[in-house]
Order: sequence, then structure tokens, then C-alpha cells
Amino acid sequence: MKFKLEYYWFLIFAFCFTAFNQIQDYIRPNYMGDNPVIKYFLGVAPNFFPAIGIPALFVLIIPYVLKMHYSGTWFYDKRHLSANLISIIGLVGWEFLQLSGKLRFDWNDILWTFIGALLFQVIWILSPQKYKKL
Repeated sequence: MKFKLEYYWFLIFAFCFTAFNQIQDYIRPNYMGDNPVIKYFLGVAPNFFPAIGIPALFVLIIPYVLKMHYSGTWFYDKRHLSANLISIIGLVGWEFLQLSGKLRFDWNDILWTFIGALLFQVIWILSPQKYKKL
């Protein structure tokens, strides 16, 4: 059975989505320790993992949505940057929307969103060339 190239990016998305979900729903609420480093990472993980996983999903979606009309444009050809830009705008925008509600705004969440986006770019650069061509 041949490995489909789309699975590579979908697996990255699935791993990040699962990590986000487990930390958000199970690990963070049940952590009873007092270690400030672990508390910090459990606090920023829900921004870090989506900043990696969401662009991985958009790298798959962009070619299928824009294939007919926008093939050859910067947005299409540099879809790894486009996907990361969409993800950063959404995640940072969501963080700022939390200023107006009952949720908690945190500059560390924004920092780790950018760190996750940077890690996605590193993954893109280090990925084999054949995984970048859909």
C-alpha cells in the first residue's frame, strides 16, 4: 500500500488536535501538582499545539479549495505561509477577543502561538520535498 502524501500533514494535524484535546479536557483539570513549570506549559499548550496543527490542515485544504481559480498565485504556491498566516490571525484574534469576555487573556498564549507557528515552518522546511507537492 502506497503512503498518500496527504496523510503526512493530516497526521500532524491529528496529533496536535489530540494533544490539545487531552491537555485541555483531561490533563490540565486533573493536574494536582504545584510545579510552576508544568503549570505554565499546561497553560500555554492549548495555543501551542493548534499553532502547529491548524496550518497542517490548511496546507491540505488550500490546494483543493483554490485549485481551479488561483493556481499559480502566491497564496496557493506558498500555502505553508498562507496557512500559517491564517492560523496566527485566528489564534491571536481569539486571544484578543478574550479581553471582552469571561475568558482570560494572556500574552504567554500569544508568544506560544508564534513559537508553534515557527515550529510548523521548521517542520515544513525539514519535510521531504515530495510531501510539499499535493
